[in-house]
Amino acid sequence: MSAMSSNWDRRSVLRASAGITAPVALTGLTFGGSSAHAAEAGAAASGARPTTEKLPKQPTGKGPAERFTGDVWVDNITAGVEPSRLRASMVRFSPCARTAWHRHVLGQTLHVTEGIGLVRARGGKLIVMRPGDTIFTPPGEWHWHGATREDFMIHLAMVDTDGDGDGATEWGELVGDEEYDRR
Repeated sequence: MSAMSSNWDRRSVLRASAGITAPVALTGLTFGGSSAHAAEAGAAASGARPTTEKLPKQPTGKGPAERFTGDVWVDNITAGVEPSRLRASMVRFSPCARTAWHRHVLGQTLHVTEGIGLVRARGGKLIVMRPGDTIFTPPGEWHWHGATREDFMIHLAMVDTDGDGDGATEWGELVGDEEYDRR
């Protein structure tokens, strides 16, 4: 297979992934896809040459109260389809909003795009995140992240799944105010 056809196949899979129903890496919310993307995935599998196109935006979901404190909104960007296992979400935190303690089987990368945020690993120091900062949490490390009390914060969250799309995140208890305020 040539490098060019390999890239076309990869792009087809990635484009098709945006329309496949799959849980968001952080929230477990489910977003539906369209029949156009299902047809496109079938065309990619049959060897048809894909074309570049703008994909429809997936609906924004509210972060569930059992996994987030405060107002958090999640936009699913991609839920990888084999061979990709990448899940990426844009997550918007209102001031003081944060995740519960959680860990990722294969780790997590956060990239802050706006605002000021906080991240802490269990037993670790508090890290202040600013636009342009990229934070990596290794596989299995319990951590939380969110906005400061004074600022909104938006980050791109990226995780790998186990190939079936399951098991990317294990959720723990909510982060209380005392723990959140500990510096």
